[in-house]
Amino acid sequence: MNFGMIASSGGNDWFIWVILAVVFVGMILMTVIPQRKQKKKMQEMMSSLSVGDKIMTIGGFVGTIVEINNDNDRFTINVGSEDAPVNVVIVRNAVRTKL
Repeated sequence: MNFGMIASSGGNDWFIWVILAVVFVGMILMTVIPQRKQKKKMQEMMSSLSVGDKIMTIGGFVGTIVEINNDNDRFTINVGSEDAPVNVVIVRNAVRTKL
């Protein structure tokens, strides 16, 4: 058997490279575009946060924003009740979702 003939299909080597390039570009686009959308959605949510909003942190705390300190990007949230408040200071990046 002559394996050299099987491996080389003549002049169609460029076609294989084009297909591989298209698949590679498609895979990159399928990962980059959703990440950009998610990042934009997260930035919009972060800019809309205000005192009194209920949030969930990445650690699982659910609380109400009591104070926003823009100087050092920190929030003070109440994770207790209104009768017995438990205030916790978190960084802005610790916010997962706005409830």
